[in-house]
Amino acid sequence: MILKSRSSQYRVVLSLLSIITCTFTATYAAVSPRPPSSVMATAVNLVAFSTVEGIFRPAETPVRGGFRIRQADTKVILELTSDFKTNDLAPDLKIAFGSSRTPLATSTPPAYPLAEGTYTVLAPLQSTSGAQAYVIPRSIDLARQGSVLIWCEKFNATMAWAPLH
Repeated sequence: MILKSRSSQYRVVLSLLSIITCTFTATYAAVSPRPPSSVMATAVNLVAFSTVEGIFRPAETPVRGGFRIRQADTKVILELTSDFKTNDLAPDLKIAFGSSRTPLATSTPPAYPLAEGTYTVLAPLQSTSGAQAYVIPRSIDLARQGSVLIWCEKFNATMAWAPLH
């Protein structure tokens, strides 16, 4: 077969490259190894927490409302309830996870400070009252967390907490 123009030759070569690329991709997908077990475990841990609810308990200040953790497609969302309310004068408030189900047991009043390494900050608190939502990144393993905290980072003071399990 004789090709009449150089552009026709290029189209034939590009078509062949496309076929080779598709064949390689399909073959690789069919024989590629499974992801490491740690990746699989993360997905399982997120599914295990498809819905968890709790009510906040006061620490340094009064609090009302609660939280819910739910799975939404591939994301895990922490939602504060519409009746949530904490101290609006406290600066630098964060949503955090504590490793203990009873984070105040190893702390002292009135501030209830958290020891380094016993918490993981999720995000700055969006508002001191009302419904709000936070995406929990996959780097936070909910199976290793024991509580949800409202925490003042500036003064290391726990405003409120709720057990997770």
